[in-house]
Amino acid sequence: MGSTITADKGALVWRTPYNPSLVTALKAAIPASDRRFDRATKAWRVAPQHGDTIVRLTEQYLGERVQLPALGAMIAARETRILDVRYIGTTKDRGDSAPTAFGLLAGGEWGVVFPEAALRKWFNAEARPDEVATLYAILGVPSSAPDADIRGAYRRLARTWHPDVCREPDAAEQFKRIQHAYEILHEPVKRAKYDAGMALEASLRGRDPVVIPLAADHGYRSPLRCGLIMAEGHESLGRFVVENIIMWSDITDAQGRVLVTSWPAGAQAPMEDWN
Repeated sequence: MGSTITADKGALVWRTPYNPSLVTALKAAIPASDRRFDRATKAWRVAPQHGDTIVRLTEQYLGERVQLPALGAMIAARETRILDVRYIGTTKDRGDSAPTAFGLLAGGEWGVVFPEAALRKWFNAEARPDEVATLYAILGVPSSAPDADIRGAYRRLARTWHPDVCREPDAAEQFKRIQHAYEILHEPVKRAKYDAGMALEASLRGRDPVVIPLAADHGYRSPLRCGLIMAEGHESLGRFVVENIIMWSDITDAQGRVLVTSWPAGAQAPMEDWN
């Protein structure tokens, strides 16, 4: 069977006879985030910008010349989806562009890609290097948030990170950070002093206040680990790539309990708790 390259939902679908040297060369030439082997169809799904590379590899290792499909066939339509996300990992630099995190869907597939910028925007945690996270970023609210929103964010995050429920290795540390942020921001006098200090610091720097991720040494982590997320984005390599988060709701059951997920150290899958 000869090799073929077709287009499907924003990706190149590359079917070739198995050749171990070709596979090794493919993995060396194309970042992992831009390629994915689809076991169901026994084909590689490759990001369109690597079209010339797979044409070259096909000729080099198989002696076959293949044609790329028309560019218009590779453009994935932008759409809005509601995603039942059961766990979001930490963002990582995957060797291609901006850091991203994978999201685990209810069916057990890592079928969502969250760019770090989209997560930061939703949780009001836009970052610049070498700065300390603001208390607002810890709670995931804007500095203009009314007290009711601060209380709601605290309750939501406390439920997510409480050490009695959360099995993340640093749950106790994160819970203390959340408590500290709330203790300052829900008190009008303390909050006013904190805001004044932020404004002074910004004026001395000559720029706006800045924040960084909750776990700067290991990439950015979403303060919430799961949820029903309405997002705009497009499909790429069989995954939905989020471009903009529109809404983030808790996952609840028929009894009104809220789902909290966490990943214990050494576990093969996240743990689910309903409370």
